[in-house]
Amino acid sequence: MCENGRWSRLLKIKYVLINILQDVSVLFNPGCVGGSDVSQTPMLHTKGAGYYQMYWYRQLPGETMKLVVFTSTTSKDHDFGDFSKEKFSASKTEPETGSFTVKNLEAEDKGLYFCAVSQHTEAYFGAGTKLTVLDKTPVTPPTVKVLPPSEKQCKDKTGKKKKTLVCVASGFYPDHVSVSWKRNNLEIIDGVSTDAAAKKDGDYYKITSRLMVPIRDWLKPDIEFKCIVSMQVQNHKPLTCATL
Repeated sequence: MCENGRWSRLLKIKYVLINILQDVSVLFNPGCVGGSDVSQTPMLHTKGAGYYQMYWYRQLPGETMKLVVFTSTTSKDHDFGDFSKEKFSASKTEPETGSFTVKNLEAEDKGLYFCAVSQHTEAYFGAGTKLTVLDKTPVTPPTVKVLPPSEKQCKDKTGKKKKTLVCVASGFYPDHVSVSWKRNNLEIIDGVSTDAAAKKDGDYYKITSRLMVPIRDWLKPDIEFKCIVSMQVQNHKPLTCATL
């Protein structure tokens, strides 16, 4: 058994603060109710005025990306291909900006929406926007727990002395969340392993993230590890909580 020294010391010395914090930071963005319209506007790119052609794509869950509409400043009659103008609209009046609207939202509209720009043939894509159409489940922020390392864990697979902290966010809706870690308020990238996507848990969602740290850092009482869960849904005020 590997002695979990830091945790044992904190349990024995009652007046020492436990240096694992959990922070729920809720920043609400795209998440809309059925029947409404939602627009991505304005979409500004930095490739220059020569990139006056803009493409809007949609990727539904489990499907490949499909082109919804091609727009250009040289024509007001945008090409929607097989898609309906009653369902989608787009605007392109300036080379470096453009907008796109999904009308009369339905549950089937949930997915990722991408914008791309081009000058002639080569296209440059944006990161995309995730659209969730809310059902009757109320918007609910996550409950976050940070679990201390196992006393049995001494080393990682490479033989280095490591400890693993586990952050579990549960009971939230919708699934627009991201998880990050901080060490004394500095963001950590190395040693972080987070679920690729939130998993359905009844009417709500759950996601887990793990942080592997050197044992020497875990044993230092002046080092603070923080798990930050951010959630994004439209038309709600930010909510921040820090507690154990």
